[in-house]
Amino acid sequence: MSLQERVLASYTDGMAGTAARAAAALAVGLLTACAAPHPAAEPERTAVDVATDGYVYGYAPVTLARTRANMLCLLPVNRLHHQSATADPTSRVVVAPNVDTLYSIAWLDLREGPVLLTHPEAGDRYFDFQFLDIYTDVFANVGTRATGSAAGAHVVVPPGWNGPLPAGAAVIESPTWDAWMIGRTLVEAQTDLEAARAVQRQYSLTVLTAPVADAPPPLPPTACGSNPDPQALAASGPQFFDELSAILAANPPPPADGPLLDELAGLGVGPGARPSAGPADTVAALATGVIRGERRIRDLVDSGEQSGAVWGSLATAGRYGTDYLQRAVVATIGLGANVPEESTYHVARTAADGSALRGEAGYLLRFPPEGPPVDDRGFWSVTVYGPDMFLVANPVDRYAVGDRTPGLVRGPDGALDVWVSSRPPVSGGSNWLPAPPGEFVLMFRSYLPTDRAWTPPEPTPQP
Repeated sequence: MSLQERVLASYTDGMAGTAARAAAALAVGLLTACAAPHPAAEPERTAVDVATDGYVYGYAPVTLARTRANMLCLLPVNRLHHQSATADPTSRVVVAPNVDTLYSIAWLDLREGPVLLTHPEAGDRYFDFQFLDIYTDVFANVGTRATGSAAGAHVVVPPGWNGPLPAGAAVIESPTWDAWMIGRTLVEAQTDLEAARAVQRQYSLTVLTAPVADAPPPLPPTACGSNPDPQALAASGPQFFDELSAILAANPPPPADGPLLDELAGLGVGPGARPSAGPADTVAALATGVIRGERRIRDLVDSGEQSGAVWGSLATAGRYGTDYLQRAVVATIGLGANVPEESTYHVARTAADGSALRGEAGYLLRFPPEGPPVDDRGFWSVTVYGPDMFLVANPVDRYAVGDRTPGLVRGPDGALDVWVSSRPPVSGGSNWLPAPPGEFVLMFRSYLPTDRAWTPPEPTPQP
């Protein structure tokens, strides 16, 4: 009997903002005394201020909900979908896909009951199942690092679940009723692809019970063919807040979000509401908030202020608390980024001299002989994307270089020089990482990093 069958059998048996606050002392005494200091009044927040913060707050969950809607046009909820090939330029559903692993995707709707994930013994092959709530926080990992390579069974339950559970399965409680499961299975090389697929085919996802009676309403049904673009939220104007309100109804947010949501309620934004149909002055404030919020996010993405260096690190990926701006930035350039102990991400848009990366130029990435610091079970890669964070076709179909790339030539001291340009190096193309003409973006990934403070070498312009 398989692991899945044993666990299912046991289950069946069981059924019988932050801004610093300034303080000022006011001298109100006459000649003989000074009164105690009083805090200066904060500037009154306008409706546009609240709407701007609301757009930043809602950016990640609305992006995820739109991505979900698009993907549900191809696969139903609670069904595991396997990508049988590594990503290429046709992969344009989620920004910044990696080309190191095969993806296994499922959108969980826990209103239908808990779901059981089983996986086989993986041996030395890296794999990971990452679970994100609808607000894009990572709430669990299953795989090589987190739970080990032995065969396993994990049951994902909805918030507050106190119903029956299968014996022998580890329990994962989701903070929200809708969740995203992203499985990654390492492909060592093209010759390893079929073996990776064989492992992937042994993953299983099963719904265990009937629908939950007291669950909140589901997210709105998808409108296949007319779903709004996950990469163009601002184009929806005030209707953006209708989408956010639907998410709040379907997935009650964490208590820490209460202060901002209380303010948004004054603009008609709340569970199940339709704020775009509110009073004209409120709708105008919401529209302005969308524009300003979008600018705030894009300015941070474009400026690289999240790092202050050539390589920007997504050091807080997966755990955002109330840092809604950082959450929005990650949703823009790396939706689905994992927690740093699983994988670190560094993004570069400029060269060592401060100029924007452009394919017509040539850049050298020199990796030291010892290479990036990763666990023996992990790996690393550097990938080229267009400005929109999607892969761009090139004549040799190479989109990343890493520790498993065949044919790379190292220097006498063991250092690895990678040439990044739209043209191959004069010395030959062995270490060439093709870039598109015009501006491009580099993303360095380190899976199972052993030194999270390590920074990749800066791309240095070459004459």
